[in-house]
Amino acid sequence: MQGETPRSPLKGLRKRWHESALLRQLMWEYRRPIAIGLLTLVIVDILEVIPPILLKHAVDVVVERKPLEEIWWMAAAYFFITLIQGFCRYGWRRYLLRSSFFAGQDLRNRFSKHLFSLSPSFFDRKRLGDLMSLSSNDVEAVRAALGSGLLVAADALFYFVSVPVAMLILSPQLTLLAFLPLPLIPWLVARNERLIHQRFEKVQQSFGKLSALAQETLTGVRVIKAFAAEPGQLERFRKAGQEYMDLNMSFARVQSSFGPLLDFTMSLGLVALLWVGGHHALGGTETLGTFVAFQRYIQKMVWPMAAVGMAVSFYQRGVASSRRLQDVFDEKSEILEAPDFSQSELNHAPGPRAIQGEIEFRNLSFRYSGSEENALDRVSLVIPAKARVAFVGAVGSGKSTLLSLIPRLYPAFDGSIFLDGRDLNQYRLSELRKNIGFVGQDLFLFSETVDQNLGWGLDEVPARSALLKLSERVALDGEIERLPQGFATLLGERGVNLSGGQRQRLTIARAIARSPAILILDDALSAVDTRTESRLLGELRSREHRCTELIAAHRISSIQEADWIVVLDRGRLIQQGTHQQLISEAGGLYRDFYDQQKLEEELAHYGERADQAPIAPGV
Repeated sequence: MQGETPRSPLKGLRKRWHESALLRQLMWEYRRPIAIGLLTLVIVDILEVIPPILLKHAVDVVVERKPLEEIWWMAAAYFFITLIQGFCRYGWRRYLLRSSFFAGQDLRNRFSKHLFSLSPSFFDRKRLGDLMSLSSNDVEAVRAALGSGLLVAADALFYFVSVPVAMLILSPQLTLLAFLPLPLIPWLVARNERLIHQRFEKVQQSFGKLSALAQETLTGVRVIKAFAAEPGQLERFRKAGQEYMDLNMSFARVQSSFGPLLDFTMSLGLVALLWVGGHHALGGTETLGTFVAFQRYIQKMVWPMAAVGMAVSFYQRGVASSRRLQDVFDEKSEILEAPDFSQSELNHAPGPRAIQGEIEFRNLSFRYSGSEENALDRVSLVIPAKARVAFVGAVGSGKSTLLSLIPRLYPAFDGSIFLDGRDLNQYRLSELRKNIGFVGQDLFLFSETVDQNLGWGLDEVPARSALLKLSERVALDGEIERLPQGFATLLGERGVNLSGGQRQRLTIARAIARSPAILILDDALSAVDTRTESRLLGELRSREHRCTELIAAHRISSIQEADWIVVLDRGRLIQQGTHQQLISEAGGLYRDFYDQQKLEEELAHYGERADQAPIAPGV
């Protein structure tokens, strides 16, 4: 195509070298078992050269009518060679293939560990289906390249080194004839290598989309049914599946054609050998044994030709997946320990019981990655330890953002948030988060029993008495008892067999089970009725070990008993004070919220009375 710049071979090699970094790293880590496996493979391939020579001498013995004792010696040698090869074949299977499975396990563990180390902003922009595809298909492609791929590549290489040498010793002329088609092979390999790499990468990307769609469909199956949207969703799934199949078929056409092309290329040499070598054998230039041995060697060279195709396929799939995995490994968390955090400071950093819970925001500003506007703008606020502080504001006012910065789910600048007078960024992440009970808007319960969910994050599941006390504090007592197996009831995915209010209260119970120094409830009472809400907040306040409570809510009833109320608007702190102080400020945003909700409650109460009133006769 005009205008395209020819790709430099050297640049292509550098690109492949960079993309295969993860593969080379794993090979180095498992270099010892790989070396042992390759050594046993070398022994097998060297010994593979001998049987055709034994067959040559056996044929010549028969043709020349020599003593049969020579055949017995050759048969014995053949037996011992086969025995040694059997042991060595077990060796390369044990060391090469076994090390690849361990490497795959290590890679999968490293990938999972790295995902846990990344900040929420990474998951905000990555689809779950893509990550699932990476942790399964791509890891398996890298593992296969290290196992079967390395095996067939090394096997083909050793064959190419050993078999032609034996053929040259027997007859240089017939060797040259047999390998006449070899110059075609590098061209075939280069062509297919590029096509396999490109098409396999597209296959993996398509699989990631399909996995994401499947995960989204299964998670939202109730919404799909509620909207009777099954036909449309099935059509989306059909199209994604069709695209995945088409790309797989395109990839399979390239992959499956490579081996036969190589076989055909080598068969041209076999045809030439039969034609010319047969004439030499009949004319007495070469012995019949030499002709038979060459025929066996040509047959043996068919495997390395096919192995080259397989090795290229394994390698290209491994490199494509290696690059995709490396892209994730190159991601760095925005949340890091302070760079000057020495070991002595780590050892003397506050422990789980040292934090009192005093929080201070000093001229705090924050902007999400990729956004042009600040989510928080110069917020300054001091929250005393063990106080209950409520945050009010319209959707998008910055309440959730502010609360998410305290457990460092997103990064804040040094000197902008302080905990007990110490910069928040100077706390170890693990110790900081152990002291914070966080209940966000996105509720998540694991597919475990109720008691296991309550004890999540603790060293062990709390005792039955502690579980009962927890359920009382969140106004769940009685409701859990009515579940089929009580605390031993197995919850469905994300707690689907519980109501919204029950899920909220269960997540609050899970947060306070750790006796945190700071409890954060981000709109965590929206699905609870006002009576239950009042009881729950009262139970939290009457706890023996009180903590700093930060509550973001839309209902005034949830926060009017708070010690201090903070009003946010478009990321700015515009009002603060007690409930009585704020409603006395006519024209203030808080007073507007209060008047609006009071009017809504009166209308709802009027509607209830109208529904209950008797209907007059004749009306």
